[in-house]
Amino acid sequence: MITRVEEAAVAQGDEVVRALLTALATLEDLVAVGHDARLALSTLEGVAHELGGMDAAAHRRFVDGLERIAAAEPDRAAWIRGLPDSLGLDR
Repeated sequence: MITRVEEAAVAQGDEVVRALLTALATLEDLVAVGHDARLALSTLEGVAHELGGMDAAAHRRFVDGLERIAAAEPDRAAWIRGLPDSLGLDR
């Protein structure tokens, strides 16, 4: 059974993941349109590097958060679920 504290932690973690998704989507758009593409790509690589430092438990929580958000956002679900691979986190 999940306690209220655990539920609050999941909800808070999901908000962090949602914020990261917003930033990543914006950076990908900037790379695609060429506006500050180098800076945007460099930033994406930095984010990927930092996320790559997660231990196995943190990685699992991150992927679980992505899955919860993808389930709630079917229009972006494929993109969301593909992020770990796109960022090199599943390699």
